[in-house]
Amino acid sequence: MLTVKDVVELSGSQLLQGDLEAIVEFVHFDSRQLEDHALFVALTGGARDGHQFIADAIQKGATSVLISQDDPKLRQTHQGVNFIFNEDTRSAFQALAAGYRRRLSLPVVAVTGSNGKTTTKDMIAHLLSAKFNVYKTYKNFNNDLGVPLSLLHIKKHHEIAVLELGMNRAGEIDFLARMTRPNISVITNVGDAHIEFFGLREKIAEAKGELLPHTDPDGFVVLNGDDPLVMSQAPRYSGKVYTYSIKKEADIYATNITYSEHGSFFDLHVDGQSVSCFMPMFGEHNISNLLPAAFIAYRSGINLETLQQTMMSISVSDMRFQTMDGPNGSILINDAYNASPTSMKVVIDTFEHIYPNRKKVVVLGDIFELGDQSDKLHTEVGEYIKNKPLTVITVGEKSSLISKAAGGTHVSTHEEAVEALKPYLTPEHVILLKASRGMKLEKIIELLLS
Repeated sequence: MLTVKDVVELSGSQLLQGDLEAIVEFVHFDSRQLEDHALFVALTGGARDGHQFIADAIQKGATSVLISQDDPKLRQTHQGVNFIFNEDTRSAFQALAAGYRRRLSLPVVAVTGSNGKTTTKDMIAHLLSAKFNVYKTYKNFNNDLGVPLSLLHIKKHHEIAVLELGMNRAGEIDFLARMTRPNISVITNVGDAHIEFFGLREKIAEAKGELLPHTDPDGFVVLNGDDPLVMSQAPRYSGKVYTYSIKKEADIYATNITYSEHGSFFDLHVDGQSVSCFMPMFGEHNISNLLPAAFIAYRSGINLETLQQTMMSISVSDMRFQTMDGPNGSILINDAYNASPTSMKVVIDTFEHIYPNRKKVVVLGDIFELGDQSDKLHTEVGEYIKNKPLTVITVGEKSSLISKAAGGTHVSTHEEAVEALKPYLTPEHVILLKASRGMKLEKIIELLLS
């Protein structure tokens, strides 16, 4: 909880009207999300100017507003509202969050990486919830607005926070980590997501590694020991570095990975102990995502037996290998939340090894943010899958290169994809859909189920 005085001081702003002792119980920049005694931040520079929604925000429960454009008539109309002025409301909002973080005494876990950030964040929060009241980043709000929003939503009753940090360009993780001041940090992997902005994966690794110098040296970091580019960043941290692996021994590692139609089985090894585990999710990549979560929970005092039980109730986030019944006894797997060439290959590998009694169909769409390497990387995906026992259907534009290399069928629209899938809507088939977020492949599922 904050006061208006706190908001003014922490954000470096000026009170134009109102009561410095008034309480602020909630903060948001979206007027539709407000609660009573809220601070509404009127952001500018986006598609819409937040100042246009001040009256709506007040009606929804805002008793304070942070503005960069003063309107004396509006203030006169709403004399009971606290009006706080700053020439740059975005920077003021971020400064407020950074100041609020400095006041928090709870430990913060920060997660970044090219793939698996949201899943790993969710897994850490889920396993820690066996013992603690956990706050976690809402959905994947992981940018320079989402991270401060998450920080400001941490309450007194929370005992630990798990935050996801994302980036498109160098310097963004540095900015977010400086604000977040994590006690524990995780880097999941370095892939080719956002390679359009970096050119080389080594540059992506350096950008992800910006997290480490801002991590409390009295805490620890957990790094993917199977990714040399992740490990190359370890020297940037002055505290204790732990590793996880699905390929070799590490501080925490998994062996004997097998699958059923319901999930994954594996043996978990940590601190000289072993336990057999089941998780209702598929794929080595998700077991890899689970390992730092299990390690952090174990180091936080949760024993292996409790972890074993808690893993069994992990739920899949929407559109991340989300399995559902399809028409005519078919099975649909919706992994259409996002994609990079690396994650597409990994998911297809997982898909190949589950549902052994069903014929497999993959529907793949365009992968965005690949820059001048787009043609090459789409073709590489096609080459990678061309000898696998899969029926390949691609939809979009660049994905035609996948079909060309893999000997698949290419269509241009969601509706054409539905037509192409009709022969495979049988009890003998399972269908996987994956593409970048902008392709919205989930619409194909909506059409199939309508």
